[in-house]
Amino acid sequence: QKASTWVLQADQMVKPEWFQSSMMQALNPALVMILIPFNNLVLYPLLERSGVKVTALRRMGAGIALAGAAWIVAGVLQLWLDAGDRVSIVWQMLPYALLTLGEVLVSATGLEFAYSQAPLSMKGTIMSFWSLSVTVGNLWVLLSNISIKSPGALAAIQSTGYSETACLMFFFAGFALVAAAVFAWVARNCPMQNNYRG
Repeated sequence: QKASTWVLQADQMVKPEWFQSSMMQALNPALVMILIPFNNLVLYPLLERSGVKVTALRRMGAGIALAGAAWIVAGVLQLWLDAGDRVSIVWQMLPYALLTLGEVLVSATGLEFAYSQAPLSMKGTIMSFWSLSVTVGNLWVLLSNISIKSPGALAAIQSTGYSETACLMFFFAGFALVAAAVFAWVARNCPMQNNYRG
């Protein structure tokens, strides 16, 4: 969605004439390159010294929650825009930073976790299921975007007084936060394996 909905949101924001809305997308890979070493060298050791045990499952749960927080911030920005406020594109850096941190916590950690938990004979299969889960997620977003265009959904949105875009952003935020809570609940009883090299 950040490659479509957030670019359209950026079109409504105040920015220099030379700056294209899609240029904000470059922030994501730049932040990934900064956040991975920052997390490993600064954040995780700092949390460990503070007494917080940083496990793969906790990182993934936190990443999903951060994605929800990113959508809340994007939704608030949309509410400002819908109210006619002039909003600088600089504000969009905050949801990008939250989403990218969430992405790093989920994707990088999740791939390593899936690989380390799978026995040798299942490593390829687990990696294919990881890719399949991304595909299913993209299809779910597509269905969500189509569903919001239904007459019933549009009527419900109009009754709130908010724009379709803001409601969609808050829907994704709510879904991510519920998913983070469910993930954390399930992860509490997840038996850990050590098949990293085996």
